Amino acid sequence: MTTRIVRVGNTLTVEIPAELVAEASLPVGEPVEWVSNGDGTISLVSPDSAEHIRIRAGLAELEAGKGVSNERVMDWLDSWGTENEPPAPQ
Repeated sequence: MTTRIVRVGNTLTVEIPAELVAEASLPVGEPVEWVSNGDGTISLVSPDSAEHIRIRAGLAELEAGKGVSNERVMDWLDSWGTENEPPAPQ
């Protein structure tokens, strides 16, 4: 059981043994996210984590047209510290 790591440019590909893929319930052929633990080890970020669920919900809102334009956000940020500062755009 060997894990193979290949780097091409800025892309790192990790081939994980089938036993570990099954044990971790990883989606075969799908990209997964890893984070550094700061001690030289890495951990898998679960696609079912609360963070991923929030990100997917936010992307779904954007796709449904429920976003705020960059112009409105920048206008709001430019108003910070002025007498006419409106509430954050919704």
